Amino acid sequence: MLSKSVMCVLALGTSSLSTAGWNARIREVARAPSAPADQFAVANDNRTPAGSLVGDTLVLRLTVSPVEWGILGDSSPGFRVAAFAEEGKRPTIPGPLVRVRVGTPIHVVIHNPLGDTLMFRGLSERGATHDSLAIAPGGVADIRFVARAVGTYQYWGALASAQRAIPLPPAARLDGLVRPAFDSQLAGAFVVDPPGPVAPDRILVITETDDERPPHPDRHGLIGRQFTAINGWSWPNTERLHYAVGDTIRWRVINTTFQPHPLHLHGFFFRVDSHGSAIGDRDSIYTSAEQRMAVTEVVGIGESMSMMWVPDRTGNWLFHCHLTNHAAMMPPVAHPEQADYPIMIDRDDPDHHFVNGMNGLILGITVTGRTAPSAPWKAAKKLHLFIQSDSAAGDIAPRFGYVLQRGAEPRRDSVQNPGPVLFLTRGEPTSIVVTNRTTEPTAVHWHGMEIESYYDGAVGWSGTAGHTEPAIRPDSSFDVHITAKRSGTFLYHTHFDEMRQQYGGLVGALIVLEPGTTFDSTRDLIFLLSDKDNGELLVNGSTASPPKELHAGTKYRLRIADIGVSRTALHARVVRDSSVLSWRPVAKDGFTLPASQAMFRPSDARVASGETADFEFTPDRAGEFALQFGTPKRGGALEVQGLVHLLVVP
Repeated sequence: MLSKSVMCVLALGTSSLSTAGWNARIREVARAPSAPADQFAVANDNRTPAGSLVGDTLVLRLTVSPVEWGILGDSSPGFRVAAFAEEGKRPTIPGPLVRVRVGTPIHVVIHNPLGDTLMFRGLSERGATHDSLAIAPGGVADIRFVARAVGTYQYWGALASAQRAIPLPPAARLDGLVRPAFDSQLAGAFVVDPPGPVAPDRILVITETDDERPPHPDRHGLIGRQFTAINGWSWPNTERLHYAVGDTIRWRVINTTFQPHPLHLHGFFFRVDSHGSAIGDRDSIYTSAEQRMAVTEVVGIGESMSMMWVPDRTGNWLFHCHLTNHAAMMPPVAHPEQADYPIMIDRDDPDHHFVNGMNGLILGITVTGRTAPSAPWKAAKKLHLFIQSDSAAGDIAPRFGYVLQRGAEPRRDSVQNPGPVLFLTRGEPTSIVVTNRTTEPTAVHWHGMEIESYYDGAVGWSGTAGHTEPAIRPDSSFDVHITAKRSGTFLYHTHFDEMRQQYGGLVGALIVLEPGTTFDSTRDLIFLLSDKDNGELLVNGSTASPPKELHAGTKYRLRIADIGVSRTALHARVVRDSSVLSWRPVAKDGFTLPASQAMFRPSDARVASGETADFEFTPDRAGEFALQFGTPKRGGALEVQGLVHLLVVP
């Protein structure tokens, strides 16, 4: 089934076919391949290019067949899907890697033994959507072209019957990129390298399949169950990556799914070097002035990203999609009637939450090596943060909240949603004692903070072998050591049973100030975006935020931090009447933007889950303005889901 986010993005022009009817038609297509599924798909780590050179030409023969795919291991319940294979070899998920030098002639032969027409795109001199092939049942297609554009691309196939069953106009099907079920794994990486030496890198292909049956939406409003994988596996089966301090790490990430993914790296900033789109003619490889630093970056539908980072601290780290349902424990694959994501309180074994409570788009990274010895820890500032709950009988979902001690200890039943804004100072060693007064284990992730791995918040994983971070059990405390390396806007939130605790309210903003400065709340405005349990958007914890009074001619800093559970395409903008006003971006994820990127522009920016963005805005005159948050629609309009009135006075 299509995700809620894709249904929102592609909602215009859909037919009147019901969701249940659409799923029934998808199931009908998926049950009717002409060949039996007599083998398991092999997970493709994208290390070995397919095909062989004949003279100067890469020759590759592909076929497609139905397979069994054990997303959590071959012995676990899985899915029946279609997969590509190099002729004479086992099918792989994702498809075989096509990788050549720029200027290489390519000859691909594709055999379609299925009882359905295969639409194939992506291997072409032009943009992937310009050239497509319709390969009839039992047919063979012959493709010849020259790889002329350096970059990171993808190829993909879609079954014609499945595409016709999707209740969307052809343009909204994104040329077969929307593949929800049986044909969802028909995709692979296509990389064109420049001349000369090529630095070592890894290719990470994201794939997804959804339920063929239409279970009822889960109680959060998520439409259907989503099962996601990186290079053919879902965590904890995904490949564990090992690096050393000082290594230069380069990844190419390719999103072959039908929704955007905000990808978050724990503990480090990474540099975004390129962005590509399956519907574009060329990969956008950034110049040094265009490159940006991030801890979370969105890779949209059919898009790719190349990134680089250098670890300077040892320990275990995570790279994962920040959509909570793509990192939380999946619903049981073999029981499609169970639509809700499992509750993973895990009281008996909370210190193994990293394997007992997490699935999906997650990579585990271990960094070893030597680092400079640090001085003995001595906190210059101490904070005491309480995790509390005031849930009462009759609540549909538990209510949680962070409460900061100011003077006397807070009452045990006091809850603040979102949590209080925490203020740190760059370079100041700060101790944050976190005390859990709830009845279930939890943990806190300090999102965007460049700290020691042991305090990062992934229970059972953060730290080093034999010394990993424990769960914060009921009526216990954990002392977090943070020395902020840079000033900016960051987040803190639960990293334990997130589908329960994050919806419950365990989210907050964290601001790091420059030494010697203070926070001016009259000119420095924070907008934390989160969710209610029913999926409604909250701005600073409210669906009806109180208006803010601004003064004409005064410069304001708007700090927008998105910690939404399942929102992928949320945009922010400032409007007066129907006019979109201008602002100046100044920071992303707490990293100050270079001057070449900090230019005044129309105030329309995507801020996805796990991202923060700072903007300078100066109202030019008195009047009624509005800060809008919502999903873009065709024609540039915004489906407003959250709103803050800005009353500008002289």
